[in-house]
Amino acid sequence: MNCFHPFKIALISLLVWSSFSSLKAQQLISYEVLDTFTTADINGLMDDLGLPAGIVVPEYDVVYCKVLYNTAYKTLDNQVQASGGMAIPLIDDCPLPLVSYQHGTQAKVNNVSSNMNGGQWEVTILYASVGYMVGSPDYLGLGDPDPEVIVHPYMHHWSQAHTTINMLRAGREIAEAEGIALNDQIFFFGYSQGGSASVAAQKYIEEFYSDEFQVTANAPMSGAYDLKVAQVELIASDEVYPTPGYLPYIIIGYESIYDVLYDDPSEMFVAPYDSLMPALFYGGEHSIGAINGMSEPIPKHMIQDSVVEAFISDTLHPFRQLLAESHLLEWAPQAPVKLHYCSGDEQVTYLNSENAYDQWTANGAPNVEKANFGPFTHNDCALFCFVAARDYFDSFKLNCDGTPPGNPVGIAIDEQLSQRLFAFPNPGSDLVRIGIAHQDYTVVVYDLLGKKVLNQNNDNDLDVSDLSNGTYFFQVSDKQNGAFLGSGSFVVTH
Repeated sequence: MNCFHPFKIALISLLVWSSFSSLKAQQLISYEVLDTFTTADINGLMDDLGLPAGIVVPEYDVVYCKVLYNTAYKTLDNQVQASGGMAIPLIDDCPLPLVSYQHGTQAKVNNVSSNMNGGQWEVTILYASVGYMVGSPDYLGLGDPDPEVIVHPYMHHWSQAHTTINMLRAGREIAEAEGIALNDQIFFFGYSQGGSASVAAQKYIEEFYSDEFQVTANAPMSGAYDLKVAQVELIASDEVYPTPGYLPYIIIGYESIYDVLYDDPSEMFVAPYDSLMPALFYGGEHSIGAINGMSEPIPKHMIQDSVVEAFISDTLHPFRQLLAESHLLEWAPQAPVKLHYCSGDEQVTYLNSENAYDQWTANGAPNVEKANFGPFTHNDCALFCFVAARDYFDSFKLNCDGTPPGNPVGIAIDEQLSQRLFAFPNPGSDLVRIGIAHQDYTVVVYDLLGKKVLNQNNDNDLDVSDLSNGTYFFQVSDKQNGAFLGSGSFVVTH
């Protein structure tokens, strides 16, 4: 694979691209190799992250690159620098799908994928290790931003979509420069803000760039798709919100794009937030968690009463109109979409996903699914979503010879799947999910005495709320022929 061979990294990549870019104007500015991960390194990475054994079985070593590229800012003609991370599996003679992963909310400029710091960059390594070329944009104003972009335009879907799409273009250019074969499949997934960004990218591709990209499938997770309802309710609410910094982040980000919400921050924010919030977000030195800790627990208490009242009473309020421009429900996705979320999400209400499913279906979307993993919090929901998204992508991913997905020749089905079985959370108290890559199966759970305590078909969410504290074993078999597919164990603690 040219300069991505583990023993040939050095500066060859930059030299190759320098000569290549002189021949044709493209999005890519530069890329550099940051690190190489062997399969053993990737297993160690999963251990460091505390992930369940077997959640991913790495097949390939992975090269991780930092990428600088051009993208649109405010208008298509205004091109500025953006950055991101790119994870590339070291595999020969197998065309790769191109995947874009969009990370969750970050406010600290350096907490992003291109710096291998925050930004959930590890997700890209895990997906690349099983045969996907995965890019992860930092978003505008984060990572190595252009001086013109003084703050990240948070939840501005036009910006997020184009930053994501141009990262895909840069990925294609890297593949061309490095002799990496791609198979034209395009996948999107992302969590929280990244879920919204993934949907926005698909929307803009299908509406404006369908001659260049064909989306294979999208797995958005716990995203805020319904800005017309969700954000209005947040601003109007008298309830404590666990991440109150999100509201000033959106306001400041939108003002940086549109310049219509206020002439001075004191017109929007009460003291001391009129000086504190712009300094925090424009400075880019504080994490979103730190900013949440410096915010009023009830978000609207940071906003002038007159602004809140006008926003609630006036459906044509400028901020409402700007939010409506980033609303993602008045559209019908044409490529397959599977929404992943949890009903216990305290940060991004599950109604975003359910409303999106209902509205897109009503709009005529041909292939929309939803997966509710139950009463888990925003953070605890993430692992369920990441595992399910990988399984979802695998159901579309072409084999190396271009044939549709299926059981690889010469590998027994039980050998494949037994490697993938795990339980999470483990220990669990109410709901335990078993990772199963199969369509028609039976799960049987036994206690330590061998007594059967649960038996269910085609449902990998186990209700363990009535089970006593202790260790349990499970076995999965093919529902039709009884063939053994795998087994594992989990602990119940109440």
